[in-house]
Amino acid sequence: MALTSLRSVVLLVLAVAVVVSDAQLHLSETFYDATCPQAASIVQQKVNAFVDADRGLAAALMRLHFHDCFVRGCDGSVLLNSTETMLTEKEALLNKGSLRGFEQIDEIKMELECACPGVVSCADILALVARDATAKVGGTSWPVFLGRIDGGASFADEVNSSLPERTDNFTQLVARFARVGLDARDMVILSGGHSIGQVHCGAFFERLYNFQGLNITDPSMDPEFAAMLKVQCPPTKPFGFMALDATNGTFDSAYYLDLLTNKGLLESDVALLSDPLGVEYAIRAVQDPMAFLNEFGWAMIKMGAIPALEPYGWRRHCAFVESKY
Repeated sequence: MALTSLRSVVLLVLAVAVVVSDAQLHLSETFYDATCPQAASIVQQKVNAFVDADRGLAAALMRLHFHDCFVRGCDGSVLLNSTETMLTEKEALLNKGSLRGFEQIDEIKMELECACPGVVSCADILALVARDATAKVGGTSWPVFLGRIDGGASFADEVNSSLPERTDNFTQLVARFARVGLDARDMVILSGGHSIGQVHCGAFFERLYNFQGLNITDPSMDPEFAAMLKVQCPPTKPFGFMALDATNGTFDSAYYLDLLTNKGLLESDVALLSDPLGVEYAIRAVQDPMAFLNEFGWAMIKMGAIPALEPYGWRRHCAFVESKY
């Protein structure tokens, strides 16, 4: 890595350390060393097996951590099932039918409960899983600070106002990230999570077929790319899937190269280049892919320190709430 890149990463590490310290003083890499020293290795082994069987799960498992932290903080509330009195985050419009990986989280939790009953929180599992899934498909690893406390509530009606949406412009994206203590640079870096995963074709149909209601293709989209999309995603197949970047299944900086060459899919992705900060970072990520991989990890640490709105306790099962212990 170039000296300037190394220096910027070191400064970023120091800044993140301050943020983590201020946000959740109890978080620590060694939180489970005395009570469940095998926790991280159990999670990593399970994640590796899951992604070996289904590479697409890497994006899904990372996404669970995002969707958890942006709503009520990093408290595992995205994992809760609905009850007679509570319609949970799983049922929200932005989550239902699009999030997956719940069964895998339950399986990891079961194994951890067998090894260390009542010790590892569901929120910490999500943080570890996101790191390990990313590293498994090409990303760099990062230290995961542990000790999150699970929440006991989850509400579907809080999701749509909390999560970034595919139609958000740059200003709206910055505002949504700011609500949880993340800045514009964090937003641009964490958007790189779209380096892996797929999206329903219908999510970009307006850009492809009816830009601004004019029945045309977004003129900013590369013509050859648009032609390919129309073959892969005809108007009759809104529920078909399209990879979010050119190297689907590998975590790298190709997402930013796609944006710079007018091959982005979602409005919110393309919006990054409407601001000089987004343009500058995209160019830098393409020129120095390793710097991006490192900075993504540190941005994930910062996101993972978003405090729980209403800490409840360590849940023995991630899908429902039991009595406190």
